[in-house]
Amino acid sequence: MLASAMCVPVIAAGPAIGPVSAQSPSPSSTMASLARSVVDDNPDVETQRVQIRIAQARLEGAEAGYMPTIEANGSVQRREINVRGGTRNDSKYTSGHAAIEARLRFFDGNRTYNSVEIAKAELLSTEATLDGAISDTLLELLTSSADVLLNRKILTFSQMQSDAIAEQLRATSRKLEFSEATRTDEELARARLATSQANVLAATEELNVQGFRFRTVSGQSGTIVPPLPVLAELPSSLPAAQKIAAEMSPRLRAARLNAIAGKAGAAFALGALLPQLDAVGGYEYLTGGVANLFTGKLPDDRSSVYGGLELRVPVFLPKDHAEVRRARAVRDQRLAQIETAERTVAEDVSSSWTRWQSAKSTIVSAEAAVAATEQAVAGLKKEAVGGNRTLTEVLDAQNSLLASQVSLERAKRNEFVARALVLAAIGRLNVDAIEEGRCCAAGGTPRPGASPLGRPAVADIGKPTGETALAASRPVVASLGGGSEVAAAPLQAVQDESSAIPNPSRPSASRLGRKPN
Repeated sequence: MLASAMCVPVIAAGPAIGPVSAQSPSPSSTMASLARSVVDDNPDVETQRVQIRIAQARLEGAEAGYMPTIEANGSVQRREINVRGGTRNDSKYTSGHAAIEARLRFFDGNRTYNSVEIAKAELLSTEATLDGAISDTLLELLTSSADVLLNRKILTFSQMQSDAIAEQLRATSRKLEFSEATRTDEELARARLATSQANVLAATEELNVQGFRFRTVSGQSGTIVPPLPVLAELPSSLPAAQKIAAEMSPRLRAARLNAIAGKAGAAFALGALLPQLDAVGGYEYLTGGVANLFTGKLPDDRSSVYGGLELRVPVFLPKDHAEVRRARAVRDQRLAQIETAERTVAEDVSSSWTRWQSAKSTIVSAEAAVAATEQAVAGLKKEAVGGNRTLTEVLDAQNSLLASQVSLERAKRNEFVARALVLAAIGRLNVDAIEEGRCCAAGGTPRPGASPLGRPAVADIGKPTGETALAASRPVVASLGGGSEVAAAPLQAVQDESSAIPNPSRPSASRLGRKPN
């Protein structure tokens, strides 16, 4: 009967997340060092740095409009002309021309000035966009790290519950041999075991997914996630956070700078309709030209030096008029985008702050729920030994404990991520905001070692259970990845002796409290 009770299907565990290749760089041991490495090597951040170099080159090109221009040109031609009354040889000759000219623009409708203003605003906007890209990358790094550590704990709890239910199934099968339990009890425990194994596989799958997500942003294996770091302090209140965001938010800064560029762009387009005045000077050399087309006489070589002013007055330029209308529309669009950015930033700060406050309150409630559920589980196990509690009640209590523990760890994850979201929303999530050290006391989250069934490794089987395990049942952890090492939860089954030592003072009971047939 015991053998049949344990005939459960073997389910292979998922693949290991993010194996480290031989060519991979050495992993960072702290989140602060990993953050610096990510900012230096992340392709999204590097792409934005290239955009800054492009904007810098555009600014240099705009400022070059203040400098004079020097241009040289020349030509050599072999000509043949028809000269009446001349000799045949006079009709063929080689002519040459060379010139060098310098030009300095005195007035161009302020187009040079406005082009420089556009380039400056675009450069600053690109730098603000780079700050936003760094903030988004670091936020993704912290979020994916917190998710990996959270799912490791969920997998650990799921494995412990699966092992406890397996022990419960073995005990129930032994009771069934002595007619102290029913076939229904055994099938119920078997169903719960299958469900717990499915939960283990689901937790393993989610851990793998989050591990690959972490590897994408960090370039480091998902099996090596540093503990979560200490983050910079948040503002004292929501209004203070809103005020800081109004000045430092990368999105809002970029929107304002783009509006400045739009205003300068409209003035630049209007400058094409204004006169232009240039100072021009140069030197010209001619050789082999023809002075008299009738005689074909070739003059001597000659040169000239010239200088003066050149004025250009536009009269009818329909294309430039259309460009002015387009530039003004772009300016109005970017001015409207400032208000949109202000509303979006204010919403992000408010929602992140609310999530942070809610997560802190949830942690307090979840800790109380875990403590109460642990005591309830311990009491139900003792009462089940005496036959005062049914198998269903014990299994339900174990499920409640697992749910409470997961809720607590998820609340701690949400509190950490919400703090990072607030820093990102107010524009302070950068490398300096991720400090050295761990966000809580020393100690990390061990990676669970599981067999294909989701039970602990063979080396862990046979460790003390029951009252010994209950003595250290309360998990002591303050935040994901950085608290004290998680103490094992008391998800152990009713001890084997509960079936081996019958109670002679009362009849044998089924799970419904009635004597079996």
